[in-house]
Formats: sequence, structure tokens, C-alpha cells
Amino acid sequence: MRTVLVALIALAIAPPSGTAADDGSARALVAGVGSNAMPSWFPDGSRLLFHSRRRDQPGHGLATRNLWTVAADGTDARRLTRGSKDEYHGVVSPDGRRIVFVSELNGSRDLWIADASGQNPVPLTDDPGIEDQPTWSPDSRRICYAAFPKEGGSFDLWVINADGTGRRRLTTTAANEIFPAWHPDGDRIAFVTDANGNFDLYVLSLRDGTTSPLVVSPDHEARPAWSPDGTRLAFSRWPAQGRSTDATLWIANADGTAPVELAAAPAPATHPAFAPDGRTLAFQHRGPTGWEIWRLDLPADLAQGSRIRLAQQVRGGADVDTAKLRNGDTVRGLLRESRLVLRAPYGVLDLRAATVASILFDDRGLARVVLGNGDTASGVLDATELHLAGGGRTETVAVARLAQLSLRAAHVSGPGAFRAVMRNGDRLSVAPPGALRLRVGGKTLEVEPGRIDQVEFADGGARARVALVGGDSLAGDVLGGRLDVVLAAGPRLALDPSALRSLARVGTAP
Repeated sequence: MRTVLVALIALAIAPPSGTAADDGSARALVAGVGSNAMPSWFPDGSRLLFHSRRRDQPGHGLATRNLWTVAADGTDARRLTRGSKDEYHGVVSPDGRRIVFVSELNGSRDLWIADASGQNPVPLTDDPGIEDQPTWSPDSRRICYAAFPKEGGSFDLWVINADGTGRRRLTTTAANEIFPAWHPDGDRIAFVTDANGNFDLYVLSLRDGTTSPLVVSPDHEARPAWSPDGTRLAFSRWPAQGRSTDATLWIANADGTAPVELAAAPAPATHPAFAPDGRTLAFQHRGPTGWEIWRLDLPADLAQGSRIRLAQQVRGGADVDTAKLRNGDTVRGLLRESRLVLRAPYGVLDLRAATVASILFDDRGLARVVLGNGDTASGVLDATELHLAGGGRTETVAVARLAQLSLRAAHVSGPGAFRAVMRNGDRLSVAPPGALRLRVGGKTLEVEPGRIDQVEFADGGARARVALVGGDSLAGDVLGGRLDVVLAAGPRLALDPSALRSLARVGTAP
């Protein structure tokens, strides 16, 4: 994991020498001139700030990174800084008056603040360690960032006032917490953590200091970015055994549900940044000569409006089921199976086919099932072949040949009162569970589901921290064995607490 972390940070500080959204359009804004990265929009949407490493004249050694701006249509590139040391990762304040950036002028990576024009730069931090990856609070008064101490250890999140006062540490774990992104409501910050052995997205509540999983999967997720209205989350993702330089862009609901790959963005792509209107993403793409700044116009159904419902959906016809095979062939028809059984790590899900939107199979044959309400479940499909009827005949398809399966419009009755996030990254909507039994301070308590707002499980499910409706909380040892739940999609499960990361009331901020 340390190697992966170094590679991920390297993308930030020294850029190296199932698909749903296929109806957007992408184009380059800054390309063919050095290496360019980390776009940030000005609040009126007219320009973007980014950093660029360019050689303006012949010489030896590596060129210095400096801050630039460019018009939203890719014209009128302007250089803001001409420092003799690297200056990079600039972010425009929400009020458009200032920029914060990372500078190595004082011999270490520190945060600096300047006017929006790049004039009047002053240091914000001056520590011998690393301060990096700044993000502004919505009111432009505070800045959150990731810091690594000179004496070693791990990255933690810190916050500081824009005038340099009030510096405060937000996280204290042994894991690395990096790439913070401040939510428009001002109450929470998304960030990347390697606490689970890979990179996942979590969210920190500034009200009580608690952290909760946001996007968790066997893959790596990084570079979170909130939409201006706070309803969407963009991020980059790459396979568990892949490289960060192979990342692709994704978008999900603000609670992390229904992640959808943005196929129109050329890979590799990372560091998404929402335009002020929420309809466009700027991002960096690795081109033939270096990193480039691109923009992507989001499909209308993903840009704004109601919640995204289907994660990783394979779009097919409304009246036909579509199987895409590993060899590139496509088989269409009506699925004859009325039920599909998935053997997940935490139990067996006997699903009605009518509740399933799509299934994606990885190279190992593992299936990721997407339900009609956006729930995701991963495991092994308990079948060796499926049957699609059409044109007077039935086609038998071996499951081992399948890459994707898209079913007709799926339906799940009821959203479920709670959302269960499993250790393997699955997300399931469930009815209220039974009472949760805890030993707290030597006493045994039964916490009824009506009192529960959110439960975070720790120590392999042996302990739990419960946030209660009304704001109180308690923590203790979990008693009573398995939790009986009923999925909104129908199946009943007896969940071992060790399989659960969290259980949250629907509507609770993640």
C-alpha cells in the first residue's frame, strides 16, 4: 500500500513522463505544451486555474511548475506565477478573490495564499514536513489540507483559517488521509483513506468528528469532488491490481450510491472538478506528451436532477435483455430464469430477476449485481448457464462467457429504511433490523431500530458506535450474534456483524 500511496501522491506533486455515461462529450483545453494538471474553476465559470510544467527556453534539468489560467473554451492561456521553485495544486476560493496553492520556495511543501491574479503571495504554513492538497470551505474562510510530519508517520487532515490562525488537526489515525474535498454544506469533508488496505472514499463530519464510508470497494477510489449543489460526487477509480495512472472518472450520488463510469472521458483520467453550473467536469488526462487539461459535458441524467438510480448499468433496450460476451458478441432476448442466486461473502441472496438491472463479471468470474434501486451486491452467481429466448429459439449462454448482462427495467418496491455498507463494499437497502444488543459500561442495552440513526462497526464487528436519533451516541461490545435484516429487494439475511462496516438510516448524511 505504501507503494501505491507514493504513486498516487506523485500524480499530485509531479505528474509522470459496464459503462453508463456514453452520451457526454469531452475535448482538450490545454494539450501539447508540457505537463498540465489539477484544474480548478473560477466561480463565474469563465476560467480555470491549473499548474503546468513547461520549458520556456533550452536548458538542463526539470522545468519548474507554475500556476496558469485558461478560458473555459481553451483559449487565452495566461501564466500567473514565475517562481524559481515548484508552485502547484492551486485552488480558487469560492468567492473568487484568492487562490491557495502549494509552494516549495521555503525548502518544503507549504501552503501559500495569493490574490486571484497570482499577486501578493504569502505563506500560510511554514512547517518542515509536507502540507499539500488544499480545499476551501464554502465560505472561503478556512482551508483543509493533508499534512505529513517531517519525522515520519502518515498523512492526516488539518484545517486552518485563511489568515493563518486556528490551525487544528482533524484526523489522528495510523492510516493515510489525503485529498480532502469540502462539501458545499460546510459540515463535512470527503477524503481518501488507505485504512482498509486499498484507497477508499470516506467522509468526515465536522459536527462531531466521526468518519463514515462513502465509496468503498475492492478497487481504488481517489480524488473526490462534490458538485456545486452537493448532490453528486465525482472521483477517479482504478482496479485493485491496476495502476493509479490507469484511473477512469466516475460519478455517484452524494451518499456514494450508484457509481457510474464516465466513459466519454478518455483514460487515464483523474482529478475531476465540477464547473459552477454542475453540468461540466474539468479533469486531467494523460496524453502522448504529458498530462493535459480536458473538459467533459455530463449527460443530462447524471448532471443534475433526481438521484442516480442505477450503478454501472449496461444500457440495453427497454423490452429486451442483453448479454455481452467476453469475445465481443451480443445476445439479445428475454431471460428465461425468474430468479438469480448470488453467493456473497456475507450470505446467499435469492433475487427475483425482475429486481436486477445489470450484472458485470470480472476476469475471475465474480459478479457485481446492480439492483433497480441502485443497490450493489458482489459474489459468485450460482449458475453455470443462462437462457435468453427470442426469435422463436432459446440461446443458452455459459456464465463463464459473460462480460455483462443488462436486464429490462428493474423494479424494487420501497427504498428500505436503512442502508447497510458491507466490508466488501456492497451497499444494500434494508428494512429496520431487529434490536441491537450492546454491553456498555458493564450493562446490557437493547437499542431499538427506531432510536438508531447510524451504527459504525469496529474490531471485526465486536464493537459498535451508535449515533442515536436526536444527537446522543453510545459505544460498546456487540452482543447477540447475527442481525436479521430484510432487503428492499426481497431476500432475508442473517448478517454477522463482522461483515458490516456501517448501518445508517436512509436520509442520514454519510
